[in-house]
Amino acid sequence: MQRFLLIAISAYALLLIACSAQEPPTVNLYRAVHVGDIDQIERNLYWDADVNAPGPDGRSALHVAAEKGRLVVIKILLKNGAAIDQLDAAGQTSLGTALLARRTLAAAYLAKQGARLDANNLLLKTAAAGSLDRDVLDFLLKQGADINTVDDEGNNALHIAASKDQRIAAKHLITGGIDLNAINAAGQTPLGIAQQTGSKDISDMLKRFGVVTAP
Repeated sequence: MQRFLLIAISAYALLLIACSAQEPPTVNLYRAVHVGDIDQIERNLYWDADVNAPGPDGRSALHVAAEKGRLVVIKILLKNGAAIDQLDAAGQTSLGTALLARRTLAAAYLAKQGARLDANNLLLKTAAAGSLDRDVLDFLLKQGADINTVDDEGNNALHIAASKDQRIAAKHLITGGIDLNAINAAGQTPLGIAQQTGSKDISDMLKRFGVVTAP
């Protein structure tokens, strides 16, 4: 009787283990993060998927989650060993990816979890990409960015926004207090660049704020 009881208990324990096991995933981790399928993400992680393996575009699952602004997925990935400062094929971190996609909540969470960031560099990059809206600028300034920082050619973020006709970025930089008359290494002001590239909206904005010369 005792032997029968032990066999029954063992069988019941095995049944519980089998019931608690995750089924194998039907899509890989990278695809699961892209579509936001939590069940498939957890199955992949249960079956020991490499959480830091780059996808076909050279980005990790964390980069994709950051770009999509999927906070729940970001938390799951970090809990399961995602490298918070891993670089993608373009040399960008997940936090930088979040900002370039205007996902400031995701960027703020990653920063809170200890992600490193170069706030000045990201200010210039988001201005060039047209991602520098009010929330992104506010986040970067709070992270220590100097609104008047310049690149190797002496261009501040407004020079760059003007050269790319990024009107939204220019608007927030202008109202945010950037130096409107800064001169780059080529002797050009943001107004001069805006006029040279045919960015009428940015030229008009600068003139409304009192800029009248364009070296």
